[in-house]
Amino acid sequence: MKLRLNCLSEIRTGLTGLCIATILAGFTSGHVWAHEDHDEEKKLPPHEQPHRAEPPTGGHKNLAEAATNPIANLIQFQVQNSYSPSNHNSSGYSNVTTFQPVIPIKLPWEKVPLLITRSTLPYVTTPDFDGPVDRKRGFGDFTLLGLFSPKLETKGVQVGFGPTLVVPTAGDNEFVGSGKWQAGPSALYINMQTPSIQWGLFGFHLWDFADSNAGSDDRQHVSKLSLQPFITKHFKGGWYVATPEVPQTYDFNTDKWTLALGPQVGKVTKLGKIPVKIFGALYYNPENDAGPTAEWTAKFNITFLFPE
Repeated sequence: MKLRLNCLSEIRTGLTGLCIATILAGFTSGHVWAHEDHDEEKKLPPHEQPHRAEPPTGGHKNLAEAATNPIANLIQFQVQNSYSPSNHNSSGYSNVTTFQPVIPIKLPWEKVPLLITRSTLPYVTTPDFDGPVDRKRGFGDFTLLGLFSPKLETKGVQVGFGPTLVVPTAGDNEFVGSGKWQAGPSALYINMQTPSIQWGLFGFHLWDFADSNAGSDDRQHVSKLSLQPFITKHFKGGWYVATPEVPQTYDFNTDKWTLALGPQVGKVTKLGKIPVKIFGALYYNPENDAGPTAEWTAKFNITFLFPE
């Protein structure tokens, strides 16, 4: 058992390093991935530039619509900060800063030509837990999502299916991570048939299958379902409004939901010469019996876009 835990610890350490390297590569190598635009397209604002990299069901109208498609054939690097001034069953604020590269991979199969990978690493600041435990900080668990996108006959519809893996990179910091290796299936459906509107559903389920170390075997097992229905409406000038990009999560161990209700407003524009998606959001979680969870959350996101 000890040998197995040591092995998992070494794998966790290696994947942490790989995650950080991937994030740095995504941030610093954008000029390598970016496509050199034609002279005429350089004159267009980012939200009007055509998006050449087509998904399996056809291309998007422009870069702005590709930027809000979770499984678009588009390299992205997201940095976002979620600040919660009030939390249920705890005192003071909490904060989560998230780094998330999204990298599509072309596959050699005609029927399944695309794999979308999304890596997420959060840095967590917990609230004060009103007792012997004060505020805690540290990197949370690393999540790797892979969605295979098959070619469909129906135009304007895209789906993705694949695995999700959670690596307990938080280690023995039980306040910012689960202390469990987790895995499960994920699926996404998006409909783009109505001009300027995207809608769909993203969902995944996670179960734990191993402890991160010898001290985490007494932590609660994981069985969580996350569902994210979404709709996005695009406007002129690169602006859009959308539902939360935070899933509604049901914990089967506690029989409790954690919700995120509220609007998201964003714009596709430029930061220097790099196209970016910027959005702000305000979420409310009315469920106050699901542990020390955020009540109100203000989120700011900037996503660097690297179209072909």
